Amino acid sequence: MKSKWLGLAALGAVVSMGAGGVVLAGCGDDTVLALPDGGTDGSVSFDAPPYEAGNGDGGEGNDGQVSADAGDGGDAQGSTPRLLLSYNGSTQSELVAFGLQSGTIDGFYVYPGFIGTSFVTPNSPWLLEQASDMVARLDPLEPWQVQSSWNVALNDYVVDAGYSSPYSDPDGIVVGAGTKTYVLRYTRNLVAVLDSSQVVDGGAPAKTIDLSSQLQDNGDGYVEMTAGYYDPTTQRVYVLLANIDRFNVASDGYTLLCSPTTPTIVAIDTTSDTLVDLNPDGGTMGWALPGYDPAFSPGAMVFDAPNNRLLVLQAGCNTSDGDGGAGPLVQREIDAISLSTGAAEKLVDLTAAAFPSGLYYVDASHVIVQLDTAYMWNPSSSTLGSAIPNAPQAFSLDGQGNLVGITQPLAADGGIGPWTVVSVNIADGGVTTLGTNPFPADDAGGVGPGFVSGAQLWPAP
Repeated sequence: MKSKWLGLAALGAVVSMGAGGVVLAGCGDDTVLALPDGGTDGSVSFDAPPYEAGNGDGGEGNDGQVSADAGDGGDAQGSTPRLLLSYNGSTQSELVAFGLQSGTIDGFYVYPGFIGTSFVTPNSPWLLEQASDMVARLDPLEPWQVQSSWNVALNDYVVDAGYSSPYSDPDGIVVGAGTKTYVLRYTRNLVAVLDSSQVVDGGAPAKTIDLSSQLQDNGDGYVEMTAGYYDPTTQRVYVLLANIDRFNVASDGYTLLCSPTTPTIVAIDTTSDTLVDLNPDGGTMGWALPGYDPAFSPGAMVFDAPNNRLLVLQAGCNTSDGDGGAGPLVQREIDAISLSTGAAEKLVDLTAAAFPSGLYYVDASHVIVQLDTAYMWNPSSSTLGSAIPNAPQAFSLDGQGNLVGITQPLAADGGIGPWTVVSVNIADGGVTTLGTNPFPADDAGGVGPGFVSGAQLWPAP
């Protein structure tokens, strides 16, 4: 498989080169071009793909990220239904609030940095300005306005220490009890803990939690926090750690090779903000998973409440061919891990499938799996169901049996048509057009050529 910092964008790899650009809707063999190293000065590089956090709703509280009773300083009551769309350019990005009632742009917000996306909790919309280490709680009534923001850069960036990056890449929000909010940072080992009731401008986190004790030998120096889930019953935040080695790539420079490391689930006791030892007889405190390289999105992990387990989507890795090249793809799969016993198992082998993007939890018998397109899956089965016709390229579940999202269909002349906001019925693929051209004029508000990195409904269904 291609490594986690390639130009894969949004759900199903949604890439746009401007308002009339091209779309890469998944690659069956994961063949995409590596991007050059660089910073936010226009020489774009990715330590993780442009498909960042907040690109979908997982049914059970936003991809299993938060609990339904969580409070994070916001209030969804009275909010107008909108689709929050994230668009990333080479040096700046934008958030667009597209009104589902107005059928047009209700407001937008431009911010610095080449990656960023929205993230929705039950009570608040959030913005993750990933390249500039800013996390913002948005106004529930006008979700293009920042109510409060925190700088999560912290002081743990060490140049040339492991696979370091100048930005911490905040990729997830997990809301615990009260107003305590946990920010996962993909390229660092400290979790930032916020008091989301504060009204601050670039404020500092209230505290941090160090996960460096969970580093594994043969890794790259970082645990790669990928997704999280808050369990109100145990008052624990469960965090998915990828534990990959981003140095270990094939001779092509970007195909991730398998390393002797293991993805794990660790738990934070939110009453004390300390790690819980889930594995007292092991070398680390977490539960191991059988797959490798979790998908980079909040949809990498969802909570299956009736079975009290987490479902984890793994992208897999390639074995080495012994001569610096890439051998066969392995460990691409959907795993399950019980929160009662810690027992893990592989549920579905996806070795022959396209690159995975996310899981969307509907109920115990229906989970949507996003690969080259969206597929329905019954978790009691070891195989995927049929593809959902006309599925958008990036979407959220509306809680009423529809995928609401964005697509860029082919025009009559065979070219690429305008971005279109649609609602697609999961059962029959029926399409309702909600609006067109959801980005401001002049090439997505002037942020330049780029890609759609997120589509989320607010308020959360």
